[in-house]
This record gives sequence, C-alpha cells and structure tokens, in this order.
Amino acid sequence: MPVWNGADFIAAAVNSVLAQTFTNFELLVVDDGSTDRTPEILRSYSDPRLRVLRLDHAGIVVALNHGLSQARAAWIARLDADDISEPRRLEWQWQAVSRNPQAVLCHTAAAYFGDGSTLVGAARFPRSRSFTALRLCHQCPIVHSTVLFKKATALAVGGYLPEERHAEDFSLWGRLLEQGEFVALPDKLVRFRLHNQSVSQKNLEVQRDLARKIGIRHCQKFMNLNEAEAIRANALLLAASRDRSWREWWWFLTVCAPQLRWQSVETMSWLIWQTGKLIFCR
Repeated sequence: MPVWNGADFIAAAVNSVLAQTFTNFELLVVDDGSTDRTPEILRSYSDPRLRVLRLDHAGIVVALNHGLSQARAAWIARLDADDISEPRRLEWQWQAVSRNPQAVLCHTAAAYFGDGSTLVGAARFPRSRSFTALRLCHQCPIVHSTVLFKKATALAVGGYLPEERHAEDFSLWGRLLEQGEFVALPDKLVRFRLHNQSVSQKNLEVQRDLARKIGIRHCQKFMNLNEAEAIRANALLLAASRDRSWREWWWFLTVCAPQLRWQSVETMSWLIWQTGKLIFCR
C-alpha cells in the first residue's frame, strides 16, 4: 500500500486489511515522504503484521517497486491508500489461486463510491485470458487495488516501469498475461474510492496518452499486428460503436480478431454483440 499525504483515508484502508478473515499476511505501507498526519496515523497501530517503510518522496512507481522488493511473501496483494478491501477478499483470492497452479494473478470486481461514482459505467468484467487480452488492447480492465499476483513473476517481467508512471499497472498486466493464467472473481471484493484528489484524477491527460501507447503495444503483441495496423485497431476499439464504420469493423473482424493469441466463447460473444450494435443500433 503506497501512500503520500493520505491522512484523510489511510486509516480506513489499513483497517480494512487488518480486519481480513485471512490472517496470514504482512501489510507493507510504503510512505512516500508524507508531510501530513499520515506517519502519525501509521505509528498509532500496534498490530505486528503492519510494516511501515519510509521513503523520501519519489513517486508511486518507486514506492510500488520498493514494496515489491521488500515483501517477504510469495504473493502480493495490492490496495491503494484510499480504497477499502471487503473482509473476505484475501481469503477468497487465496483460495482461487491455490486451486489453479497456472495462475499468476487474481483480480476481482470492484464497487465504486465517492465523488462521481454514480457516473461510472459498468464495463463487462473479463473472465477469460482471451477477452482480457482483447480488452488490454484498448483499456485497462483490471482495477489495481483488486489484484493478487505472484511476486517472482512480476519481478521477472520487470515490475512497474518508471517511464509508465500513472499507467504502470496497465503495462504490467500485459506482461504478466503472457506468463500464466489470470483468475477472475466477479464478486465486488474492493471498494474503489473516487475523489478529486486521487492520483488518477490529477493525471488524467498523462494517463490517457500513456494508455494509448500501451494499448497499441498490446495490439501488436496479442494480435500480431504491425505498428500501423495496431494504431488502427486501437483507435477502432476505443471508438464508440456508433462511430465505427462497417468497413473498419469488418477489417477488424477478419484481420485482427482471428489473430488474437487466445480465443474464447467470451471474446466471440463480445464481438457478436459489438457487431449487432453496429448493425441494429444505427
């Protein structure tokens, strides 16, 4: 849990982890040089499972990688310092990865609350490797605060990249997906707080530009496209269905989709649904 000047919400986040029904964990809070009451709040805890790592302020990617390097467990669960984990989150995620020896990551659905939460649309929750790959070609379908992933695998693919700050998780999921299975739990096991002071809200434009570059890279990787084709595919996937031309969509269906590295019924049903919207919702 990286935090920087998170005094307003840090206690609720920490309390939600310490109250988990699964108890065999350590909670690493990486304080990225906070100058508010965050250090004082963290010092008030006596639970031996809580470890506070203090850094000079260097940004979230440095804090994330430091926490990753210092963690003693083989699996890493993430939670932002303004979000809340439901009590059975770790228990259910640990059970899920324990049942799947090929798993490198488990993620869950999230409930949104706070400023503007009623405006958040419900995107289809990806369950298969194939549909996750397709979604990664134009957007990040996994909420960072919901993940549980293998530490060794994350380190092997480079961890969080400093040059992709503000979209560092989007890139990591694409690299991890090549290494093994993602287990998806549709239960809303994390409450994701929306507020004007969040890192993502403050850096929306930078985040959008980086996400576009990462999405194009995923198009190249997961659909075996050249750069020009990847840019075209990414733009088409980002466009609203009403703004897609039939000619462009047919190109995507016949050239890009068949080359997707993995295939699934979930992906096929989404492509059919999008095609239906193009035909019947004009």
